Amino acid sequence: MAHKYNKEKFSGVISKNPPSNWAKSHLGRKAERSWKKNSTIIALNVLTLLEQKGWSQLRLAQEMGVSATQVSKIVKGQVNFTLESISRLELAIGRNIINIDLIDPEREQRDYAQLIEWLKKSKSLRTVKSSKKIAVANVRVETSFSNTRTIPHKEFNMSIVADNNLRPTG
Repeated sequence: MAHKYNKEKFSGVISKNPPSNWAKSHLGRKAERSWKKNSTIIALNVLTLLEQKGWSQLRLAQEMGVSATQVSKIVKGQVNFTLESISRLELAIGRNIINIDLIDPEREQRDYAQLIEWLKKSKSLRTVKSSKKIAVANVRVETSFSNTRTIPHKEFNMSIVADNNLRPTG
């Protein structure tokens, strides 16, 4: 009889309490732990760079165009950064804080080779004097070196010019 009573009492307690959300909370804490770890690493890097430059947190806030409170949160590792805020921080400090690499590093080389091929073809396609307009691209390629590879940087200046005339039209 006591066994039946305890079972009924236990069933009554269970039916009154809603199911727990501990699994959902655990996943949330796990995801939060990941960005907080990265934010802490960025905070340590920022503090190191501030010491090297001899800057205060207030000076960094002025350079970034944010409040001193925001910089305080950054150096405490309490900020979930966006790409925009990381870029603003990197511009203010003058150094890269994080590196984003290509999954396929050869892709950049392939795109560069295709561009050179296109430029060679466009140079060979000269027309006789006419009133047609053609696109001309001025390309400047610089190369920088990192610890792991050579990285070409390309700048494009597209303009439309008339045939046999070097003045831009437009």
